[in-house]
Amino acid sequence: WLYAFRKLLPVEHRLFTPFDYDSVMLYGEKSFAKNWDVKSMTAKDGRFLPEDKPGMSKNDIQRLNILYQCPKK
Repeated sequence: WLYAFRKLLPVEHRLFTPFDYDSVMLYGEKSFAKNWDVKSMTAKDGRFLPEDKPGMSKNDIQRLNILYQCPKK
């Protein structure tokens, strides 16, 4: 599971979309915490990072379309 935290090299990150705090791929702020009263990570701008998301964000969808080369609508 440590591979999930490996920082990508610039050549490996080719989607060129802005960082998405609402992405379903972003872990919540207490994910992997030994104690659920302590945050394992926080956003640099201080916003809340929920453990569960209602669905994919607009950027999630955009990234999937880029990754799978879906035609634009």
